[in-house]
Amino acid sequence: MSKTDFVPSGFIETLQDYMRERDLPAGGLLDAMDTELEAPYVSAQRFCELLESVWQLDSVTALGLRLGLSGQPRQFGVVGYMVSSCGTLGQALARYHRYQGLLQGGLASRARLHDGVLTMRWTQAVANTPLATEFSLAVFVSLCQALIGRPVTPLRAGLPFPRPDDVGIYEALLGCPVDFDCNSIELAIPAHLLALPISSKDPYLLRLLEQQAQALLNQQPRFDDDEVGPFFTRVQEQIVESMKNGDVSAETVAQALDCSLRTFYRQLSSAGYSYRGLLAHTRHTLARQYLADPALAQTDVALLLGYSEQSSFIRAFRSWTGMTPGEYRAHLAKNHVSAHA
Repeated sequence: MSKTDFVPSGFIETLQDYMRERDLPAGGLLDAMDTELEAPYVSAQRFCELLESVWQLDSVTALGLRLGLSGQPRQFGVVGYMVSSCGTLGQALARYHRYQGLLQGGLASRARLHDGVLTMRWTQAVANTPLATEFSLAVFVSLCQALIGRPVTPLRAGLPFPRPDDVGIYEALLGCPVDFDCNSIELAIPAHLLALPISSKDPYLLRLLEQQAQALLNQQPRFDDDEVGPFFTRVQEQIVESMKNGDVSAETVAQALDCSLRTFYRQLSSAGYSYRGLLAHTRHTLARQYLADPALAQTDVALLLGYSEQSSFIRAFRSWTGMTPGEYRAHLAKNHVSAHA
């Protein structure tokens, strides 16, 4: 199994909650999970290993579904917060599809709306064990339910592994017929659910999160090497996460990715980047996005980018653009007035 893909570490919380509720003999497993939760992402292979460890302690049918159905939007990381800020489920699913690369690099999905039914199909390059695909299907259903605040009863579901002996448990947990031996994970829901409102909608937060996500997607290079691409994406994501704590050192980012500093530098070098250059490029890209939003004070922008002092941000921004953040905002305002004159 490839080790290059990652998933949000928040999903591990569902495993911990299940173990505690079932009073399973955890040994050091809960502590190991706590360690993984210190970083925003965990390798997909490691997550599959943790799923398997829980199954070894409690070998029940459809364990992945049972675990996934307890998932919460916040466990999806920045994508979860983004979709929770949308106005309707339809808007949320559109953004989920658009930014899925920030959720899991090896995730490939497609959707089709026809005759009042929304059918979604997706595959996972690394997290493709039966337990992991069960979990992925169920946690997506749980996400939809949490967003609209009511149960979602699918019309049908499909899983990409052989038909088990007790299909009834799968159908009881999901509330719909379930097919097996499918080419992908599949889910069909009534299209009218897309119009249902999301109570936690926040247009301002949504705009801010979209700016951040789109900026990262825009700057993602294309790699022929299947290992370099996902690694580069996770480095960018971890840089943004580390900005919140004001510590964006290479040591901190590498440690959060469970990677030795030597390997960390080697991987970036193979992609043609230095860490200092990537950090500056990420900050520069996000700074332009944030400064374009008049609702954000310049001090807020500095903090969002991980600067403990505004003067450091001003010096860095001047080195990137030849102007201060205040001058850049004045330039934007002048161009805006000229465009509408």
